Amino acid sequence: MKYSQKTVNAAQAVLRSRREAALSEADKRRAEFLKEHPELEEIEAAMSQIALNSIKAIDGCDDPKKYIDSLKQKSLSYRKAREDLFKSCGLEPDWLDVHYHCPKCQDTGYAGGVVCDCYTALLNKLSYEELAKKSSLKISSFDDFDASVYSDPEACEQMKDILLFCKKYAEKFSLSSKSLYMYGETGLGKTHLSLAIAGEVIKKGFNVVYGSAHNFFNALEREHFGRSDEPDGTTESRLLGCDLLIIDDLGAEFITSFSIAQLYNIIDSRLAEGLPTIINSNLSLDELDTKYNNRITSRLMCSYFQLPCIGNDVRQIKAQY
Repeated sequence: MKYSQKTVNAAQAVLRSRREAALSEADKRRAEFLKEHPELEEIEAAMSQIALNSIKAIDGCDDPKKYIDSLKQKSLSYRKAREDLFKSCGLEPDWLDVHYHCPKCQDTGYAGGVVCDCYTALLNKLSYEELAKKSSLKISSFDDFDASVYSDPEACEQMKDILLFCKKYAEKFSLSSKSLYMYGETGLGKTHLSLAIAGEVIKKGFNVVYGSAHNFFNALEREHFGRSDEPDGTTESRLLGCDLLIIDDLGAEFITSFSIAQLYNIIDSRLAEGLPTIINSNLSLDELDTKYNNRITSRLMCSYFQLPCIGNDVRQIKAQY
């Protein structure tokens, strides 16, 4: 499952609400119209009877074709009478039909046995809102990233280059995009840039899962050992199946053999599926190697594009303004 159960439940609730509202509005329009034009009920009753007669004609008629042709003519005349009634009231022929928010799936979320585009769009919208609630996504845009605050000229140029790279990465993002390892000291804008990417990628219709390494590994551990309300495998399936996974602050969590195994599984599985991942850390690959193991760092070195962030803590610099 690419989306959290909370997001799926919310999306399904919206779809139910849309469908119920559309059906209710149609019933209301019909009731009001019939008060003024009761003849519509007679016309529609006659049309229904014709449909029943056409079914019976197959068994109980000497010349079914001739009889059905006559029924078709009657049906056309009643249909025209119905259209003329609407036209006389200045209404379109489909005015009493149910006007669904999405005619393609009739607000069920599925059309032709597959997930409808409206359902996917709704899931992504709610996923964006969920991400915004638990992060600084709303204030983390590329336009808000000011590389000029870096006092060191070399750091300023480096971060301008990284900003430009991240913009292009988000603009051209696809499921075949390369994975990124963004590292450097605290407060250099790694989270800001990764969330800016997330915002743009979600707008393009992709599903993004973002969170800290600490929270991800805690959730995986709780589910694995039966200490979570979520069934075992829920978090793992989201982390492995989402279009873009962003793991923030890797190395700051309490590292155990379990978390190391889970990290390797996430990195290796997503690489095998060709799905992009962004990992942010205060640790260089050499420092990461001492905390985890060579299998993990070798995957990052060989398969991830590295973005070294340099400079002084931007948050401290901004606090002085």
